[in-house]
Amino acid sequence: MNTGRAAALPQPGYTEPQRLVITSTEVRVEAFPEDGSAPRDIDLSALPVARPMQEWLASAVAAATGPSGTLRTPASHHNVKSMLMRFTRHLASFSRPPQRPDQLRRAHIDGFVLAGGRALHRDLGGLRSLLRQAQPPPPDEFWARLSTASTPKISGRLSSYSEAEFRRIMSRCKRELRAAATRIRHAGAHLADWRDGHISLADRDAWEYGSLLDHLDRCGDVPRSANGTPQRSVHRHGGTEALTAALYLTYDEMVAATVLLICLTGQNLSTLEAATIEHLRPDGHTEGTASALVDLVKPRRGSRSAHMSVVWSQTAPDGSRSSDQLDTPFGVFTLLTELGHAGRTRLGTNRLLVFYTHRGGPRGRGLRAGLPHSAIWLWSRTGANLLCDPVPGADEPAAPLHLDARRFRLTFLELYQRPVAQTERTLANQYLARNRGNIAEYQRLVATVLDQQVAAARAIRPMPVLTTTDMVKAATDPAAHDLAAETVADLVTGRLDTVLAGCIDNRNGPYNAAGQPCTASFLLCLSCPCARATPAHLPAQVLVHDELQARRSRMTPLDWAQRYGTAATQLADLLNQHGPGAVDDARAGATEAQHDLVNRFLRRELDWS
Repeated sequence: MNTGRAAALPQPGYTEPQRLVITSTEVRVEAFPEDGSAPRDIDLSALPVARPMQEWLASAVAAATGPSGTLRTPASHHNVKSMLMRFTRHLASFSRPPQRPDQLRRAHIDGFVLAGGRALHRDLGGLRSLLRQAQPPPPDEFWARLSTASTPKISGRLSSYSEAEFRRIMSRCKRELRAAATRIRHAGAHLADWRDGHISLADRDAWEYGSLLDHLDRCGDVPRSANGTPQRSVHRHGGTEALTAALYLTYDEMVAATVLLICLTGQNLSTLEAATIEHLRPDGHTEGTASALVDLVKPRRGSRSAHMSVVWSQTAPDGSRSSDQLDTPFGVFTLLTELGHAGRTRLGTNRLLVFYTHRGGPRGRGLRAGLPHSAIWLWSRTGANLLCDPVPGADEPAAPLHLDARRFRLTFLELYQRPVAQTERTLANQYLARNRGNIAEYQRLVATVLDQQVAAARAIRPMPVLTTTDMVKAATDPAAHDLAAETVADLVTGRLDTVLAGCIDNRNGPYNAAGQPCTASFLLCLSCPCARATPAHLPAQVLVHDELQARRSRMTPLDWAQRYGTAATQLADLLNQHGPGAVDDARAGATEAQHDLVNRFLRRELDWS
């Protein structure tokens, strides 16, 4: 996002830190996460392979974790070491392990695949990505086998939630956030009154409560005695957890907020976990639809595509307007910005997800930014209390609903049929095609939409097609086709050509005010009463029809049916009037100029702007 600020540049005398460290006792890479968190040492001297292999793998890790590499998050830095440990343990199991990179062979990958393991499908992809960076490159035999190695996920395929389950999940999350907003706003107002002197010492409980909130806001913790236990006043006002929850979102509430944001945007958990509150307001804070332009990062898209600016607006994912703030991405984003302000100020961070935890762990209690990847799974087991849809005809009670960020994303993609941080082809072939949760229902929906589009196309009077014979006859007898003589002459010479037809009345069509030039897409000529097709238009019609059919594999079936179903049917009916031979001849005889015209038309370069 361009905010108009100059980029930070190194100071004079700056030298790049030494990231690859190879000494007599260690082989390690110092990796710098893109989010600005503390550097991480990836120690490869513990890998159970010979020193030349360690150094070779370290050079690849250094390249992959560098500024232009693909491993730019703390999680990916941890995962690459785990992956290399599994692979090198396999290499060490051979009777004659490879001592140098040039000794790697096809058999080393074959054995790795046969050994299996729950993470094998990820390890193979991770090895391919990593060893592309290796210098010298891996031996050809080894690389050829690694390039083609694949294995299915042991965990099986994910399926989407049902619509009812999805609604219950979002409803549960909204209840958590509404309760949190009410509590934090009430405490914030009490603290403001206390600081402004509006609470008298005579009201001992209210004054003491304001004092505790003030201490918590300034210090990030409740007042404690010398031995670390909370002071008695803390217990009089509900204890540590109740007081910290008065100013800060709790761990469970932050999980609920993150789940809701995934359900409303379709973004990955890791992308939202690293999100910040930095944004622009394209709406200019006017009375129109409120929106925020937010910068997000999805590292696995590669260095060129990882950064993306997305618009979160005050509209629900289905395009409808809602008065409920928690029905829209913009509403949840602004609420989290508001409720996390105190914690964000205390931490000195701009991260969107900020909460207070009492769950301990390596860092103990306190404020945190971001969210552990296991948080949603733990919440579903301990606090969400959600159930699956009941099985029809079964006497058993409904099973607990397992919450999974990947399933939220998959359900979003299925429900709304639009790509999120991926191409339409990836959405169709790698997400929806693998989802078996509601595939039969989806297929029925696509079939219904296609039937509707075909029916709509054939309910419209087809565009008249003038054959070569008709053109000759019209030149001598224009009235035979209800055309003026000059119109016929212009039609014959091509002066009335659009892309797919000729237009006999540009100022009195159905898509513009009377007397005004038509500004409709040329694709609408197929259903316009002012359009006339001649043999000269057949090559363009064939090329456009071919491209619309080709787009079926690059789009979701529903999106294709909705956008191109009618036009594809009309073009198919037009081509059927000419016969297969004439269509093949037109395709083969299409000129370079006609190909260029069709390409510009389909890229929407010819649309009225």
